[in-house]
Amino acid sequence: MAAKKKIPPKSLLVLLGIPTVFFPGLILAAVLGWNWQKDLSQLRQAGGYKQSEEIFPTKVEVMEVLDGDTFATADSLAVRMIGIDAPNRGELGYEEAKEYLENLIGKETVELEYDYYQDDKFGRILAYVWEDCSTQVSCQQGRRMVNWVLLKQGYARFVTYESRRGLKYKDYLEEAAETAVFKF
Repeated sequence: MAAKKKIPPKSLLVLLGIPTVFFPGLILAAVLGWNWQKDLSQLRQAGGYKQSEEIFPTKVEVMEVLDGDTFATADSLAVRMIGIDAPNRGELGYEEAKEYLENLIGKETVELEYDYYQDDKFGRILAYVWEDCSTQVSCQQGRRMVNWVLLKQGYARFVTYESRRGLKYKDYLEEAAETAVFKF
């Protein structure tokens, strides 16, 4: 009878699709007593880390706007809005875009919706951000996409990566970008 082959921890993480950027944190957790075999097995049964509500929540409270397309949550997660790019620190329009986003969603609870790419190499969550609304521009059925609003109001530019799978809201975001007047 053949012995059951053990999968090395790193191979198991890669098999689960967990980015290598998470490895140092997972190693520290194991050193501090985390039972990685049990928990990774449960994660695998639940469909992998991309299905984890703890890693990729659907509702978050915005604690701090970091720039015109990125914010921190109450759970210390960094969320980068997918499909858009606002000016970075030191670039023309940085302060205006950041302030606009703060006024739009600062201290609010927002919904996150994920595309095929859910995180980036910097450990940020990539998401479409939805806020509750009533009569504002693009309010549909009580909510609107913040990514679209930033494009439409000229505080961000539409971005896509040719080498990657297309975005599910590509046409919607492109339409907003085509009719917007960029502020900077």
